[in-house]
Amino acid sequence: MSRIPTALFVCLLAATPLSAGFTQAQDFRPATPEELALKNVSYMPGAPAAVLDWIRVDDDTNSSSSEYHRIKVFSEEGKKYADVEIPYVSGYPINGRITDISARTIQPDGKIVPFDGKIYDKVLFKSGGVRLRAKTFSLAGVQPGSILEYRFQRRWADLLLLNTTWTVQRDIPVLHTKMTLRPYDSGGEYGAFFTYFNLPPGKVPAKNRNEYFLELENVPAFVSEELAPPDEQLTSRVNFYYTTSRMKPEEFWPGQTKSWTKQTEDFIGKTSVLKATADPLVGKTPLETLQNVYAKVQSVKNLSYEDEPTERDKKNAADVLAKGSGYRLEITRAFVALARAAGLDANVIRVAPRDERFFAKQIPDAEQMSTEIAAVTIDGKPMYLDPGSPSAPFGIVSWEKSQVPGFRLVKGQPAELLIVAEQKPENAILHRAADLKLVEDKLEGTLTITYNGQEALRARMRTWGDDEAARTKAFEEETKAWFPDGATVKLTELKGATSHAEPVVAKYDVTLPGFVSAAGSRTVLPVSVFASNQKNPFAAATRTHAIYYHYPRLVQDEVKLTLPEGLSPAAIPQGVTMDAGAVAYSNEIKHNGRELLFKRSSSVNTMLIENKNYDALRQFYTTVATADQKPLVLVNK
Repeated sequence: MSRIPTALFVCLLAATPLSAGFTQAQDFRPATPEELALKNVSYMPGAPAAVLDWIRVDDDTNSSSSEYHRIKVFSEEGKKYADVEIPYVSGYPINGRITDISARTIQPDGKIVPFDGKIYDKVLFKSGGVRLRAKTFSLAGVQPGSILEYRFQRRWADLLLLNTTWTVQRDIPVLHTKMTLRPYDSGGEYGAFFTYFNLPPGKVPAKNRNEYFLELENVPAFVSEELAPPDEQLTSRVNFYYTTSRMKPEEFWPGQTKSWTKQTEDFIGKTSVLKATADPLVGKTPLETLQNVYAKVQSVKNLSYEDEPTERDKKNAADVLAKGSGYRLEITRAFVALARAAGLDANVIRVAPRDERFFAKQIPDAEQMSTEIAAVTIDGKPMYLDPGSPSAPFGIVSWEKSQVPGFRLVKGQPAELLIVAEQKPENAILHRAADLKLVEDKLEGTLTITYNGQEALRARMRTWGDDEAARTKAFEEETKAWFPDGATVKLTELKGATSHAEPVVAKYDVTLPGFVSAAGSRTVLPVSVFASNQKNPFAAATRTHAIYYHYPRLVQDEVKLTLPEGLSPAAIPQGVTMDAGAVAYSNEIKHNGRELLFKRSSSVNTMLIENKNYDALRQFYTTVATADQKPLVLVNK
């Protein structure tokens, strides 16, 4: 097997190690008086720590990379950087490993404490045979003023030629870094090129003979913000890619989609062999047929979401359906095959998921489009489905594969780039209902939480593969987070947690202390109980990044509050209605005898709001927070 260019796990293998050893610049060295005296970074005062030096050398010829880190700790908070985690992908085909770890602590007085502790191997993520692991260890004798020094090498399979990412920003400032890439010498068969994002003005990778290098000073820390685009979309970084020397950039996507089309059609195979399976699924209408086919394929065991899959890849769609199991791309293609066998116009669409980065057509990197959905045309209109996501409701595509660029793969036709699987608020509805009684100084009663569409898929995938106890705990913890500390939330019934065909419905018994306060003859409580613990995500006066919602959604709350004898509202707060287009909010409260009925609706009808609109969005949510916290005053009759 010759070296094959691939972007497999680019972001996970951002640190790429050197088989010949470390460079001189990566040698351990004594602390200088200036380093020992350093108390903070002038351009980022208050930072808990800073990277004094970060030297990385990637060697693609030797399938290895080496890294050296030198970090100054400024505060108690900065001591956390003594807990080191080095990720790598251990399984086939990467076969990654971490070697030659060495580390030490330089204390504030210059004394050196060598690392002689234990190195642990930790699983960070596992799914469908993919294992992201990490070597972890903790440096000893660390205190404010210490310098942490460590280095390691990362290696991977000789037969793989990986693209490389240099993410030069970290969560603390970097005073100096130098990164070097020695690209694979293919004798002219492959060519290397790079793209870069958010680098300082005038700073781009340079080439010296057979090496690329980038040297930077005073790199600011990356500012993480809630509801921001993926970090990979925002951080300062350089991406290196390989292409064949025979491939022109403008020919890349036509050539790639042609290859994908052949792969999918070969896997789908002759649909006539599925006729016996498809015939019982044919309904009175094409839509009924489609629903039956979808239900059939959703019953196939999805090996991509198994902790320890033991089966190998299937050869074709008929094999998937006969065995009743397959990986997510195989299941999607089997769905298309079965839909065609049932007489439907179905195709695979290769899409660019948006959970880690956004698609850039000008970059010839096939791994940008790493997954697939299906499209079925009924009455001239395409319907997008996601059979490769277990328990995805009919007509719902998992959020990271929705409203994204995709190529429809049709045999004998050039692939056209489309935006597929539009998301709307009505595709993701969370309905929260509470039936509560005011008992002394607390609220008691029941909750019924209903997850529909995208919300149902999210709720299912969050606990997919869990046993009953773990699933119960996860649902209780999420619901409990809506309320102040001290709330008691006990799940009494859960439906639809593993089925695509119905909403997820969770019922709870609850006791909510801390809601009620008394002042003389007056009792005060907020009626927006679900939002009582909700923080304004845009409380900061300024913001660095755009606002990114994973998907449009609608949250509907209904709270029925039964009052004890002798209490009634002094006045009913006036309802609030706001509609800013991209976001909307309304609430109202009604009084009928001893019952109060509060309704609240909050919706998001967009996915990305530019930073220039932040002030208006902040004002909107400030008004929402005020409306949610507006108290209801009760008095004795």
